[in-house]
Amino acid sequence: MNHLYIFIKSIVTFIVLLILARLMGRKQLSQITFFDYIVGITIGSIAGSGIVESNIDIYDTIIALVVWGLLPVITGYINLKNMHIRKLIESDPMIIIQNGIVNEKNMRKVRYNIGDLLMQLREKGVFDLSEVEFALLEAHGELSILKKPCNREVTLKDLNIKGEYKGLTIEVILDGVILKSHLNIINKDEKWIFNQLKNKGIQDIKEVIYAGYTCDGRLEIIERNNFKKSNKIRKK
Repeated sequence: MNHLYIFIKSIVTFIVLLILARLMGRKQLSQITFFDYIVGITIGSIAGSGIVESNIDIYDTIIALVVWGLLPVITGYINLKNMHIRKLIESDPMIIIQNGIVNEKNMRKVRYNIGDLLMQLREKGVFDLSEVEFALLEAHGELSILKKPCNREVTLKDLNIKGEYKGLTIEVILDGVILKSHLNIINKDEKWIFNQLKNKGIQDIKEVIYAGYTCDGRLEIIERNNFKKSNKIRKK
């Protein structure tokens, strides 16, 4: 019975965590603030303890998870309405380099050393500190940099060259499944898809790993066998 109870608690906890994750919104790991990090660890600890410890009731686990899951949602809503509270919880970006000069005072405030700075600059592809005009340490710990004019990459605009327009390619087939909602975006239907595949000699849609509709009206197709061999892309 104990094993069955743990199994049931695991399923229920998984469902609750899935719902809470959707409520809390999407964030990349690199965008998680210290507050988000603490909340994530706490929720994980509550879920783990609630599953394996038999003396913790499943209802107590769910209540604790819901409370800790809703707190970031409520806090996020307050942050949208009140700038002062947002600064208190998430903090402002901190200027680390200003006009090419390292601000040691700000670095001490956030307990950020020169080794951390050089490491994050290298991650941005900057191996020479003198190339940087501005550097800001964001609330989630990432470093945003602006290079000096002489060290910035040349763009087509700098060369007075007009770049070719490249729009968004809409995915219409993924792993053999037609994305009907995406077909509505491009004003096409399933019949059109099957006709396109037939014209390319493809009889079974399950053989298509990917198909995307480009902005210039082309259908890019990657077949399963081609993907295994050479990732060959078919174009209309």
